Amino acid sequence: MTKTEKLAALYKQANRLNDELPAELIKKMEVQGRILELIGGLWAEATKDWKLAEAKRRETIATIYSLDPEGTVKDREMKAEMAAAEWRRKEAEYEAEALRWKAAYVATQETIQILKKKYEHMKEVARGGV
Repeated sequence: MTKTEKLAALYKQANRLNDELPAELIKKMEVQGRILELIGGLWAEATKDWKLAEAKRRETIATIYSLDPEGTVKDREMKAEMAAAEWRRKEAEYEAEALRWKAAYVATQETIQILKKKYEHMKEVARGGV
């Protein structure tokens, strides 16, 4: 089972739990914690892919620029940039993926905080508070 499949199963499990029942709310927080853990791993993998693509782009530019002494500096720069265009596209795709997982991570953290507040409120009401 892939990480995204595990993630989908955990989301499904979390959505089945009732927020109005304290025991299920605690279970939901546990499930959200596992979701957060998986998303953190996916964010790290996406960031690694992004940085590796950036390194490959820079390496390609440096290699083409330094090994092709023909033409003006501007010509050499343009040849190097053209040679690295595919890596620049991949870098952008991987960066977008990393940012997507980062946003999911932050959103899951916020969900957990909301669930914690809800649980604290339930405890307060059970004690006779407001």
